[in-house]
Amino acid sequence: MSAILGVFGTAAGALAPERVRLLLAAMARRGADRTAVRQAGFAWLGVARYSWELDPQFSGPVLTVHEGPITVVADASLYYRRDLECALAARGVRLTGHTSAHLILAAYRAWGDDCAARLEGDFAFIVWDSRRHVAVAARDFGGKRPLFHAQVGEAMVIASTIAGILAHPACSRELNLAALAEDASALTGSSDETAWRAVRRIPAGATLLWREGGAPRVGAHWQPPAFRDVGGTPFDDAAEELRELLDASVAERLSTRGTSIGLSGGWDSPAVFACGQRVVRAAADRSLHAMSMSYPPGDPGREDELIAAIVAHWNTDTRWIRGDDVPALARFARRAGERDEPLPHPFEAINRVLATTSASLGDRVMFDGNGGDQLFQVSIAYLADLLARGRWPTLAREWRQRAANGRGCARDFLRDVVAPALPAMLVQGAEWWRGSELRTAHPLQRHAPRWIRADFLARHCIAERERAHVPPRGHRSRASHELGSQLVRPMIARMSGAVSRYALEAGVELRCPLYDGRIIRFAASRPVLERRSGWETKRLLRRAMAGLLPEHVLAPRPYRTGVPVRYLTRALRDEIPRLLGDMTPAPLLADLGIIDPAVLRAAWADAMRRADAHAMIAVYVTVEAEYWLRAHTGSAHRPTSHAANTALHARRAVEVAT
Repeated sequence: MSAILGVFGTAAGALAPERVRLLLAAMARRGADRTAVRQAGFAWLGVARYSWELDPQFSGPVLTVHEGPITVVADASLYYRRDLECALAARGVRLTGHTSAHLILAAYRAWGDDCAARLEGDFAFIVWDSRRHVAVAARDFGGKRPLFHAQVGEAMVIASTIAGILAHPACSRELNLAALAEDASALTGSSDETAWRAVRRIPAGATLLWREGGAPRVGAHWQPPAFRDVGGTPFDDAAEELRELLDASVAERLSTRGTSIGLSGGWDSPAVFACGQRVVRAAADRSLHAMSMSYPPGDPGREDELIAAIVAHWNTDTRWIRGDDVPALARFARRAGERDEPLPHPFEAINRVLATTSASLGDRVMFDGNGGDQLFQVSIAYLADLLARGRWPTLAREWRQRAANGRGCARDFLRDVVAPALPAMLVQGAEWWRGSELRTAHPLQRHAPRWIRADFLARHCIAERERAHVPPRGHRSRASHELGSQLVRPMIARMSGAVSRYALEAGVELRCPLYDGRIIRFAASRPVLERRSGWETKRLLRRAMAGLLPEHVLAPRPYRTGVPVRYLTRALRDEIPRLLGDMTPAPLLADLGIIDPAVLRAAWADAMRRADAHAMIAVYVTVEAEYWLRAHTGSAHRPTSHAANTALHARRAVEVAT
């Protein structure tokens, strides 16, 4: 998980090596032990890497790979290498090395600009082809390895972090107010825009092509498969196939340098743990250690008893970490300053302590259960599909099961089942008749909180931007649309990238066996009712783990367990009043016209009074954005960027005029 850099164009050729190294130095948190820069015509490429990543199981000992006119720098761990090598041999391409960068260079020789589509793994890379005068940069669909780009004068700069690009002396530091507001609102967010107008993100699963004299072209090299609603092989056969796929995925990602897993009492990470135990017991050079968060009895995050049963089933143990010993908001202002972007991960502290615990166990790889929610369960959107298709007996059975568990009333049925199935014109008519917006339950719908100023929302078309970020449903069912859209939501990749960064800074690499391309394609072939039926979820994943996990762990649960909301909200109750007080009398977000601070404070008081965890977290996200803005605009009191000052002056001019 290195820092990689590319600077291209005639102007880049005039850069001194010392200047290129300064750009790398700005990314030191992604690697600093070994660095290398290489000039290739009108291009500079660089890598900075931690010493432990020099192992061939990670990015490897070769920092830049140069063969003929092609130079490659990569931040990559590739899996299923034998399959890739066979495909390369079939194309007549000979390997000259076995690091990930060598494999990427060979893939470029075999498939050109489309090479990223043939790779399986966690990767970000930059290729410079001096013969064609073309730069190619790409990321995998999971998005754990970041990559950003900016047109700086006549040069193109591509780097692993925004800081690496902003370190270029000619790069503008003008703020992108719409993207900043989206982060402060925890909206879906643009797949490519950042809080800096000059800097763009290469989306997860996308490839950038740049030719000197032209603008960069960015397009998807990966699209989620089409999810099925019905059909497929028999349930038990599918469960066996899923188990085999997960075994293979785990085996590809286990490291001889030691592997840990953040083990919960749910079904996702336990499935990875169980398959991992099967694999390591057949491989003498592999190990898998468990780490688990412990919460007090009665806490909604507590799964201690379930976790204890899981590890006992495999005659092993777990390293317990007391949640009360992990301050949720420690180093608040400093953490905001360290982030490239305003959006925080609400459970940063937990993820960091898991990573440091993994390193303390002597491991270099950390697994998690990411992917289970996206692939093996779905929201109640499938009920609206049943209504729309006239499958009323099935709908009646499903709704009765929900109602029997206290989860359904007439109002819920109208909102969650009838309204989503109605044509858009009828919904709009119902909204007109009601005199308010009919917000149907849908996980892809997000709205700005009420403290974001209405005039700002209108001026920057935030609602329209939010709708544009959700892929069109077309002729797909609501359930299949939701499942496919979840895999390309920018927020998912950004959160995954944040957790990967915490792991890297602790000295371990995050890997996600469930979020594997082969498992995703398999999951897409399975019917919706395997994901949710009545109040049961993840039926196929649970069946696949039969015999590998205790029966009572795999049994259906009437409510979700392992949600450490109380852990977070307790910290918010203690810290947010002080942080809000420090923001007065003039928050920078208010100076920019984004928030109404009085409404923000009132919303916090209301959330405290109602003990509304979701509202408290929404306020927290905005406060994080404020502190990020203070840290990154060079002033504790006023924004210093051109955009910030322009917005501030414009707002004051309007106030004077009125």
